[in-house]
Amino acid sequence: MLAFVLPAVPASAVSAAAPVCSSTIDVSACDADGDTVPDTVERVVCGTATCATGREDRDHDGIPDWVEVVACGSVTCASPTRDSVGDAIPDYARQIVCGSATCWTGNSDTNDNGVPKWASVVICGTVSCATGHEDYDADGVSDAIQLAACVVARGDLAKTGAGIAIGLILALAVGLIVTGLLLARKRRLFSAALDAGAAA
Repeated sequence: MLAFVLPAVPASAVSAAAPVCSSTIDVSACDADGDTVPDTVERVVCGTATCATGREDRDHDGIPDWVEVVACGSVTCASPTRDSVGDAIPDYARQIVCGSATCWTGNSDTNDNGVPKWASVVICGTVSCATGHEDYDADGVSDAIQLAACVVARGDLAKTGAGIAIGLILALAVGLIVTGLLLARKRRLFSAALDAGAAA
């Protein structure tokens, strides 16, 4: 499982990233310490609006607690391997990107850095934090590229199924033609044997 790194926020951006919370704004946008983890999420993770580091992982599943809270409401609810659609995109990442465990997302749905949004969630927790240069296993291949390579496109699954069906139909047709030819040959041979027996 990839390591998660909370995106760095420049000190100059902290005041801009931390809106003053009031009854007139969306409380999910409030971020008192400017660490990109909303105050409401930090309160679930550790009890106050400024206590989370972004690296807490109570269930040791590789998904930071704050990402789990955003995806499904608690610090232990997401699974790194649950994939209801079967296309290699984890349900929790899909939930953050498009709102449900089975909604459509894919490699063409990229953030401003060209990284698929779901892959950005897996790499660093949000749809826009990955730059495409992350390489946590230091193998020289971008984590985003490695993750994107695992995805099975839904369209390809349909084409593969159609290809198999066409192949089976063609094989069946060839089998029927060959069987028909063999039966016709047997009839001719049988007729010829009867004729030869009658002539003798």
